[in-house]
Amino acid sequence: MKKLLSFVLCLLTAFAVISGTVFENSPADISIVSEAAKYNKTMLPYCYRKLTDEEKLAYLKLRTAFIDHKDSVNIQIPVESADKLSYIMMYADVLTTFNFPVGDNVVEYQYYADTRVTSKIMFKYVYSKEEYDLIISEADKAAKQVISAFSDDTGDYEKIKYIHDYIIENTAYVNNGGNSSAYDSLVKGEAKCDGYAHAFDYLCAKAGIRSATVSGSSVNRSGEMEYHAWNKVYYNKKWYNVDATWDDPESDLIENISYKYFMVSDKVIGETHAQSDYKFYVPKAVSNDADYYKMHGLYAKTFNEAKNIFADGIAEAAKDGRHSVTVKFADKSVYDQMTACLRDDSEFFGVMDRAGQKSGGRILTGGYLYEGDTVQMYTYTVYFFSPGTCLSDYYKDPKKVGSDMKSFLNDLGVKNA
Repeated sequence: MKKLLSFVLCLLTAFAVISGTVFENSPADISIVSEAAKYNKTMLPYCYRKLTDEEKLAYLKLRTAFIDHKDSVNIQIPVESADKLSYIMMYADVLTTFNFPVGDNVVEYQYYADTRVTSKIMFKYVYSKEEYDLIISEADKAAKQVISAFSDDTGDYEKIKYIHDYIIENTAYVNNGGNSSAYDSLVKGEAKCDGYAHAFDYLCAKAGIRSATVSGSSVNRSGEMEYHAWNKVYYNKKWYNVDATWDDPESDLIENISYKYFMVSDKVIGETHAQSDYKFYVPKAVSNDADYYKMHGLYAKTFNEAKNIFADGIAEAAKDGRHSVTVKFADKSVYDQMTACLRDDSEFFGVMDRAGQKSGGRILTGGYLYEGDTVQMYTYTVYFFSPGTCLSDYYKDPKKVGSDMKSFLNDLGVKNA
């Protein structure tokens, strides 16, 4: 008698489904006979190294069959292992995940009821073999171009930050309903969250940095949980979370890269993100030591410290030709004090005057803009302006700037063109 077994592979939506057909009798020999050397080992996901020896051989066989666009592969492994390895291919492997159709029974397998061991696993695909090969080839070329910016002296932290920034600066977020890949981000320049995550993973692998793609859910603008993907990356013997999608604000400002979700712990990201359990290994991130704001002296434990950091940070940014500074606060109390300060022009203008003196006159001290964040974490970003500048120095498309903002900036001394 045959039965159907299905698993939903997403917390909130039917992202992809495994199904299996059960047979009554088991074969005599259920061992895996293979030579790992004959299988494609390129760009293997980090979780691969945490598999058992039997699972590693099985994964290489499944992965190679999938990359070669086979309809099916004869393989004898426990059903539980088949589930785990299928999850890895669907969510964690940059060379396979994007080629699974969304919402269909894309992995089907036959297994024996008495031993729960598979006999055959079948696949469905989004792209043809020719299309897949072209996608991988183009993604590889783009990745090599990106990491060509690194020299022997480039440290891992600088590489990780460069990869994070490059993806944000060169990828526009789109929600097209399908799977996104490193190709979508690096070549097409538009992707969903999984495209951001796989591009990060892909570039880290090419740069010799350990990383992993994480799948789960996050809070959207409506306060609801929806499918999401991000990364974990290994630096200085510790793992950290990086979410390039959430660090890519939807803003027309030229300086629009955030580091609120760059090198943070599971505890920090867990305020808005929930990691799914797909039975394969995902490393834990318990440290905030490499948090961007801490690493760059932009983390304030007290209100007075926050004002000093802003004064020094604005002056330094102006000297470097930048026009914004973000400071992260230790708790809500310091954040609330800074809120009152920013709203009281006379008090924060004192900070601006100090910054102007330190910068050597590179700042228009008569006005500023600010943006707070208590949803992701306690931060304030202050935008300031410089003499002899125009709207195009601050905005990607000056034509989109509202009349009130134009008037404010004109009065401050910023020209329209």
